[in-house]
Amino acid sequence: MIPHTDDALRMLSQRLMTQLLPDLKTIYSLSDGALIGLLINAIADEMAEGIQRRLDDIAEMKLVFEAGEALLSDSDKEVVSSPLPSFRLTDVDAHHDALTRILVSLHEKVEDKKMEVLNESIWAYLRRHTQRHKITAVP
Repeated sequence: MIPHTDDALRMLSQRLMTQLLPDLKTIYSLSDGALIGLLINAIADEMAEGIQRRLDDIAEMKLVFEAGEALLSDSDKEVVSSPLPSFRLTDVDAHHDALTRILVSLHEKVEDKKMEVLNESIWAYLRRHTQRHKITAVP
């Protein structure tokens, strides 16, 4: 059987919030327990969707890089064109982080050169990124 980690974490959070928290005596313990429950739900969301969110970001960033290719260095182009070594979260995170650093550098160049269309494209990506990675954490 393949464990469904996100579901298991949500069940643990629900148990914490509905069965254990009501028995706690201090406000601090109640608030600390509630925060832990919310964080467990956020982790469950990451387990369920985190890699796909990053893959969506990577695909979108690559479209931005295509539009701004003339401003990328050779080493940036090499990173952008390199494939993911695996779909493990650590590898996807490392690739996502490398591309994000390139995007920030590109954005600085685009703003300096007043390239409005590409600048708006980057801001549009950043808005979609923010929506994709929004933490809901509510059970």
